[in-house]
Amino acid sequence: MTEENFQNEMDHPNHREGDVVVGIVTKIESDKVWIDFKDKSEGEIPTIEWSDIKLGSLDGVTSIGETVRAVILTLGDDNNSPKLSRKKAVDESVFSKLQEMLDREEVFSVHILVVVKGGLVADIEGLRAFLPASLLDVKFVEDLAPFAGEAMDVVISELDVEHRRVILSRKKVLEKRELEKRKGRLNQFHPGDIVEGKVARLTSFGAFVDIGEVDGLLHVSEMAWGRVMRPDEVVQVGDEVRVKVLQVSPEEGKISLSLKTEESNPWHLVEQKFHAGDIISGTVKRLSSFGAFVEIGEGIEGLVHVSQIASHRVAHPSDVLKSGDVVQVKILEIRPEEGRISLSIRDAQKTAERKTVANWEKKQEADSHGATLGELVGDVLREKFKL
Repeated sequence: MTEENFQNEMDHPNHREGDVVVGIVTKIESDKVWIDFKDKSEGEIPTIEWSDIKLGSLDGVTSIGETVRAVILTLGDDNNSPKLSRKKAVDESVFSKLQEMLDREEVFSVHILVVVKGGLVADIEGLRAFLPASLLDVKFVEDLAPFAGEAMDVVISELDVEHRRVILSRKKVLEKRELEKRKGRLNQFHPGDIVEGKVARLTSFGAFVDIGEVDGLLHVSEMAWGRVMRPDEVVQVGDEVRVKVLQVSPEEGKISLSLKTEESNPWHLVEQKFHAGDIISGTVKRLSSFGAFVEIGEGIEGLVHVSQIASHRVAHPSDVLKSGDVVQVKILEIRPEEGRISLSIRDAQKTAERKTVANWEKKQEADSHGATLGELVGDVLREKFKL
């Protein structure tokens, strides 16, 4: 409540039972709190009327000078002080204020009054506010007892007006503050930077590398120029690595890293090592519905389209090949700028067959004088089918 509204309340002493008043705590006893709410006269709020929380004592619950909003239960007389209720003063205006705080994700401080199974309990305007253990910290907290009596910054996570239910979260506050710190640290990095780091943890999709109070993601696809199936094929927790910064997103608190550098890019030398028409050995790495990917050098994979696997029709590459097979392939086309090489097992086989026949013919010209046609054909067949 603003100072102006508070003063207006204090300037209108002619109250009736049921009126909501604003006063200042002047005295605290174990079973009641005294507040000055009109003409320096005092009213009392019993423990049971202080909050929805069942409190054994009001010691340490409030403090002298605190502004309190309460409803008048009885005005009292010369022998009895007015009786007030703080918890019954919770009305639409209080819930409207809490809803605004929820919408703005406003951070405010609460005093933990009770530790219960599964969380902590605080008081907000006379309402019982519950802070679940799961929303207490960014990591799991097993022992909640040390938090009793502590003040902590929270935000409202959920508000249920009908059931007077308020759920708090300290975790969101910590995460927001950590994100702000992380943004500042991330601003120190720029795409293209080469930095030293240590592998902090592995996941199914990559590794997180500590590069100085910031963990960056080293995706499995950025661990090597060749295909990597699992992160632990390349790095282990604790490994010191030299990585390149790919992308920095301070607002999202993210930074992407890579072990691949242009200097180590095998595609820069691919045209020096391989040429269209070469027949070489390769290893089948993976199969798809449209072909097989064959590794012909470290970090270099080429595609054998399904139509280039065999001379006969192949419905699916797995009908003929499997991962790990060593095959002879012919290079059909090299496109290093796109990181693509087209290969053919079919043409490699045909070339090999033609070479076998050509070699045989040369041999026959030299030493097959007088041989019959049947002998010549037989030799070819034996060579081809290893009879």
